[in-house]
Amino acid sequence: MTAEIPVEILELPKKLRAIFTGKLAEAVSGKPQDRETNFLSRALAAYAIHKLAGCSFEEAAESIVDGGGDGGIDAIFYVASNATLFAVQSKYLTNGRGEPELKEVGSFKAGLENLLQGKFENFKLNSEWQKRRPEIEVQLKKAGQVRAILVYSGINLVSDDRLSLFEDLRQRFCSGEDNYFEFQSCNLTTVHGWLIGADIGPGVPQLELKLLKPGWVTKPYETVFGLLPLKDLADLYAQHGKRLVVANIRAYKGSTDVNTQILTTIQKEPHHFFYLNNGLTAYCERLEVNNLDRANAEFKRITAYGLAIVNGAQTLGSVAEFFNQTLASTPDGNVLIKVISLQRCEDDRAFAETITRSTNFQNQIGLRDFVAQDEQQARIANQLLLSGITYHYKDDVDTPTPDETNFTLDEATTASACLARSSDCDDFCARILVNRRSLWSMDEIYPPENLSRSRYAQVFRADRSARAVWRAVQAQRLVIKAMQDSGRSSTRVRKAFFENARWLVLMVIFIKLYPERGDDLNLTVDEVMAVSQRTIEFAEELWTVCEAKGYVSRQSAAGSVEGFEQTRHFRSIFSSAADCQQLRGALLAKLAQTPPQVPFSTDSDLL
Repeated sequence: MTAEIPVEILELPKKLRAIFTGKLAEAVSGKPQDRETNFLSRALAAYAIHKLAGCSFEEAAESIVDGGGDGGIDAIFYVASNATLFAVQSKYLTNGRGEPELKEVGSFKAGLENLLQGKFENFKLNSEWQKRRPEIEVQLKKAGQVRAILVYSGINLVSDDRLSLFEDLRQRFCSGEDNYFEFQSCNLTTVHGWLIGADIGPGVPQLELKLLKPGWVTKPYETVFGLLPLKDLADLYAQHGKRLVVANIRAYKGSTDVNTQILTTIQKEPHHFFYLNNGLTAYCERLEVNNLDRANAEFKRITAYGLAIVNGAQTLGSVAEFFNQTLASTPDGNVLIKVISLQRCEDDRAFAETITRSTNFQNQIGLRDFVAQDEQQARIANQLLLSGITYHYKDDVDTPTPDETNFTLDEATTASACLARSSDCDDFCARILVNRRSLWSMDEIYPPENLSRSRYAQVFRADRSARAVWRAVQAQRLVIKAMQDSGRSSTRVRKAFFENARWLVLMVIFIKLYPERGDDLNLTVDEVMAVSQRTIEFAEELWTVCEAKGYVSRQSAAGSVEGFEQTRHFRSIFSSAADCQQLRGALLAKLAQTPPQVPFSTDSDLL
């Protein structure tokens, strides 16, 4: 079985090259491939320093001490503001899998041990260490904490035998419950998250607000609420855009009945906006009230860190649209806003999700909106982001037409449903025709022994990679196009067949050709041709199966033009899970007699 190359590794070399070429010295001897791997390992160490220590790329590049006699430490950097000394070992794994060898990690542990004990003579063979030794000795004496970082470009987690090495150091060099020595491992998932900004979290890092007629609750969760002028709200959107509502269940939907009413209120009754609008709810990591405003009942100036609006995206979008299109004088109106601090929450993530869901129940929320909040959707989008493929899983007015770099939740849902190889695959196929929204149901309908207990979890499997979903969507588009083209050139019964049989044909394409597999993100020219050709072949074979089962019969029509008649419409047939199961079984049995030779990988069980 061939292991799938993680999507996250595809763009990493380019990103590291773009950041550190010219900033890091490069090897001049050895094989080109080895020189490149060496550069990427050192760049990975520098990037970890940049992210964790909060320094510039130039400073991070200067932290590199990699070379002979480095004691397994590839980078070292001191942060004076919090008296923390970072020591990093890095390993670039070209296939995106595995973890650093135990021997290499063991050398890192030995190097850390020498560092912590001040045995700098063990680094005397390394010129970079010798050059920086005086300052490192001083920094080590000042350090309130030493953080050891193992960063590598493998998707696997660090094994226990590696972790035990650093636990031994922690027990030896930490007194009581202090955290003088800490260890952190950063794998490919972590590094990819750094590159796409996932470590920053949703919302705006820091925001200043002035709230009129404010209220202030300090327990149990600090909250400030008050009136925000509409113009100030529009200015916030102009400065920060969609980042303000990235944590919301829904993005701005544009022209809807609700949003039209909001715009009408702004235009005709701005002074009544506070009374006629539900207002905004936001949470933040922490907030600070200006000390000069503590006793001020007229207004309070607050600073919110990591602020995200989780209810009110339609209000925000409508207000922003009005001020963007209107040059008239500013309407004298305010909107109510509530800002909740998560600082004192035991589980801030869970409470944030509760706030998001609960505050949105007052509006009409559909299954799609809650699906967009599921971590599987964000995972698919994040894995593809650096490769230039954008997955639009939230309902948004700015969602572009699907193309070679964009796809939608609807496309991913139907493709993933047809990918299912469980006993419910025929039910999923039928539901696409009659009630595809039911595929988003999160109700637990399967027995406890099932890992995936809802239809949604069965469709969007946790172990299916973003690459597989994107390749499946591409194959789906080819099947739909081929079936549409055949339908346009047909009439009546045959036309109805091509319109309604597409999902069953797609399912069989997945079963026989496995187009979702492969290391490339995009289907190759040969793969595209194979899917298109086999779609027509499979469709015609399915037609003969339908004839054999009596769903359609030939009839000699007037003028010697052959026609067809049906006992049931094809939509009724392909909307039935039982009929889909029978047709799929008969079609696969027919195709098994002449297995197709196609340019797809079939040496693994990757889904």
